Amino acid sequence: MQPRYAELAQQLIDEIGTGKLPIGSNLPSEIDLSSHYGVSRSTVRSALQVVQNLGLISRRKRAGIRIEALKPQHAYEQSISTVEDLIQFAVVTERHVQTIANIVSDRDLAARLRCKTGQLWLRVELLRVDPAKPQSPICWTDVYLEPSLASGIRRQLRKNSGLICEMVEEKYGRVVAEVRQEIRAIGIPERCAQALGVEAGSHALEIARHYLDQQGIAFEVTLSVFPADRFTYALNLHRHLSA
Repeated sequence: MQPRYAELAQQLIDEIGTGKLPIGSNLPSEIDLSSHYGVSRSTVRSALQVVQNLGLISRRKRAGIRIEALKPQHAYEQSISTVEDLIQFAVVTERHVQTIANIVSDRDLAARLRCKTGQLWLRVELLRVDPAKPQSPICWTDVYLEPSLASGIRRQLRKNSGLICEMVEEKYGRVVAEVRQEIRAIGIPERCAQALGVEAGSHALEIARHYLDQQGIAFEVTLSVFPADRFTYALNLHRHLSA
């Protein structure tokens, strides 16, 4: 189940996309949106931030919430510091599952997943797609799940577009306590180049994420390949100055 702000963000994106409100017009105020949708102002504020990050709206004092575009205008810029940031990414994209199959990790895969050689996983190959630009998928992702968890959510994988870890939490109570991620520059693998619509070997970022539960056990690992021109990774560094 998605957080309420994520559901509201998707609803606002859909409503703006229909063109009912033309570019240049204003959305209701935060207070009015809160009353209309029956949610708190903090929920409205978080949802509006998702929509604003896509370039659909602008928010200025005394000018209100102005509609700037009907379709996302920006490449995805992700500031990843919480699981909620990952949820925002899932909210505004679609998951297009390519294959679902059991796989045994060989030496190379075991090194990437940080598991034992010969370990069994359920692998879900999927594309993350911007609904406004379906011809240019944002990334290719291989999701590796413990088989014991996968059996209970396998049928949902092709229907739900949210994070798979949320489905695991809802079904089994395995809560993500920490996400460890690594980023490296790679060439687009041949097996996913055609689906991404790019040349094999062209520049890309690979982001590996290990989803750890409360006991520090990784029950899900994802390997995502982002073509260089479709993704921006943003990370803010703060300096602690002595008084």
